[in-house]
Amino acid sequence: MEIEKNELNSSGVGIAAVSRRSAIIKTLTASDITYWGADAFISVALALFVVAFIEGATILNVGIALMLYRVVGAISAIPIGRLFDHHRGYLDEVWGLSIACFFGGVVYILLSFSSSVWQLYLAMFFLGIIATVNLASWRILFYSNIDKGRLGQTVGVYQMLYSLGIGLFLAIGGFAGERFGYDKVLLFGGLLMIFGSTLPLLIRSYFKK
Repeated sequence: MEIEKNELNSSGVGIAAVSRRSAIIKTLTASDITYWGADAFISVALALFVVAFIEGATILNVGIALMLYRVVGAISAIPIGRLFDHHRGYLDEVWGLSIACFFGGVVYILLSFSSSVWQLYLAMFFLGIIATVNLASWRILFYSNIDKGRLGQTVGVYQMLYSLGIGLFLAIGGFAGERFGYDKVLLFGGLLMIFGSTLPLLIRSYFKK
């Protein structure tokens, strides 16, 4: 067994597999920080935006909108998971992650120009589905490509980077809201999500059809 392992490493196959896995994990970590960092960036100003820019909206409408976001995400979780299971391989998850990031950004950009409560609710409906697609596809890709012998360390490094990134985006979101206005926070956050949609595509070549 030890001889086979050494031969595997000397042939470069083992090293290539480790390098491939490392590239996938790093890219997925960057993608997650970008998407949820942008979401955190927006969340700082979202309630203030709704009350200030949407006619007749109150904090109650914010609560209903966030409830809708969560409920829609919960209802769509099982069908979306089954949809990914239906397709063999991981290319559908790669494209699902990229598309979710792109359309999440588009919805937030459109929301930044909204002026009616129904537009807020519609945006949250779609964002609930988009977030579920993002979470399902990301988790499948991430946990399927972790070296099982270094699971704890990999998750620990990811969690450290993720928490630091989210914290930084929260602070920047507060600064941007105070400096540029609440609507601009949604606009900038949406643009960041769209930019982040390119990251999953960097690893699509690692997966076969």
